[in-house]
Amino acid sequence: MSRLLALDLSLSFRFLFLVLAAYIVRFLYKLYKIRSYFHKLQCDGLPMPPHHPIFGHLLVTNTALSNLPRDAHAHYLPSQIRLKYQYLGPVYYLDMWPFAPPFLVATSPTVISQFTQSESHLPNHPGIRKYLYPITGGGDLASMEGEEWKRWRKIYNPGFSAGHIQTLVPTIVEEVGIFVDILKEHARKGDMFSLDEAAINATMDVIGRVALYVTRRLPGNCLWSGNQF
Repeated sequence: MSRLLALDLSLSFRFLFLVLAAYIVRFLYKLYKIRSYFHKLQCDGLPMPPHHPIFGHLLVTNTALSNLPRDAHAHYLPSQIRLKYQYLGPVYYLDMWPFAPPFLVATSPTVISQFTQSESHLPNHPGIRKYLYPITGGGDLASMEGEEWKRWRKIYNPGFSAGHIQTLVPTIVEEVGIFVDILKEHARKGDMFSLDEAAINATMDVIGRVALYVTRRLPGNCLWSGNQF
């Protein structure tokens, strides 16, 4: 009995070792492919920060992040890299695998518009649908493509017309004024507060007023707490 148990354990450990070895080989192979691809891009003269054959741009991004607060948004990273490597233009490549897929970073509004305008016919990144699916089930303009997107965008067009937006300006200005009052109150008290939470609440208040015709504030109360939507 003990010999059978020892045999089973031996087979189990061998199986686990083979699985682990397969994962390591797969990881190293993918690492080699991605690093080699970026090395080729660099040799072809395409813009990117200094690329390490093993670490890629992980060392570059780590240095850039060290200059930012620990809770800073990741969107600050591209501009920090451009500040350090000023020869980079508004578009450059970034290799942060395995922590992120390979990036083509665009920091220019002109270039970004070429990616995002419908005339570009570029497919949406799969991450958009994956992120929004639990919320929308895939039935949202950000995830739709092709004729489906055109049909639903045409339905929504009147809501985004310049004339309609103009009618919403007084409401938006009112909500922004309340947001400004809140910021002034925090400045007067000199306290530490979450600007992110306050900005999200202000955004939801604007959306609530212009899209749902509701307000979350109690009468006479210009301060809110929590996201009730």
